[in-house]
Amino acid sequence: MDLLHEVREVSRHLQQSAKRSAPGQHAYADALRALIDSRMLAADPHARIVCYASAAELGIPVELAAEHCKQAMAGGLGFPLRVLFWAAHRRMQSARRHRPGAWPKLN
Repeated sequence: MDLLHEVREVSRHLQQSAKRSAPGQHAYADALRALIDSRMLAADPHARIVCYASAAELGIPVELAAEHCKQAMAGGLGFPLRVLFWAAHRRMQSARRHRPGAWPKLN
């Protein structure tokens, strides 16, 4: 439950930051994507998986670098993060299959 709480807190923080920095809906989506991208680049492996899960929760398509996926899949980051990674990964894949080439619009 701690990881779930962490993901939701990151999602809330990302949404609030994007809203403050962007006045319109289109600008908000761009700001949200930029914030997620910058966090993914600067974060440690744990934070990358949490950010990846947050992006999946928010409907923002992102890809983890191959080495981070491999770490998560192999369990190198621990069981709870591996479960979180797989849940987020399935959510990302499901969104891609459900609407090929498109993602749901942000609220």
